[in-house]
Amino acid sequence: AESVSALTATINGFSEAAYTSSEIVNKLAAVDAAFAVSSNDLAEALKRVGSTANTAGVSLDELLGVVAATQQMTARGGAVIGNAFKTIFTRMQRPRVIGALEALGVATKDAEGNTLGMMATMRNLAGTYDKLAPKQQALVAELVGGVFQVNVLKAALGDLGKEYSMYANAVKIANNATNEA
Repeated sequence: AESVSALTATINGFSEAAYTSSEIVNKLAAVDAAFAVSSNDLAEALKRVGSTANTAGVSLDELLGVVAATQQMTARGGAVIGNAFKTIFTRMQRPRVIGALEALGVATKDAEGNTLGMMATMRNLAGTYDKLAPKQQALVAELVGGVFQVNVLKAALGDLGKEYSMYANAVKIANNATNEA
């Protein structure tokens, strides 16, 4: 019943992409096999943040990538990570947060003035975050993650800031999944 619930939530949350249940299961299995994350934890995260992520412009593959990378770094469960990213994605769309990020030099728009995708903005934040003064880091962490999601946010930013991130590898694996299940 939980598996069906997770698949239904994912299919509904990413309805524009028209994923089949087989495609979703294959993506979960592929990421599960490559990282220290279970399909169950991935499914729990998807149930909690799938529709919010989709609304924020995060693809299923990107979401699986950031959840896998964060779980591998924090050992937190999928439910905790999913709830954290629901908060993070929601906060990062607020005009006040976008303005604060731009004031710190974090690119949130492309050259034509179009809003960047959520994960592109997070990667830009990751590239800037370590260069900020400690007080600025604390302000950004609270603005973006809130008081309770700071650890998940910092773990995600830590990985997104790396040249060879687990996130990028997990996105690639999810994107190339075929018949892993």
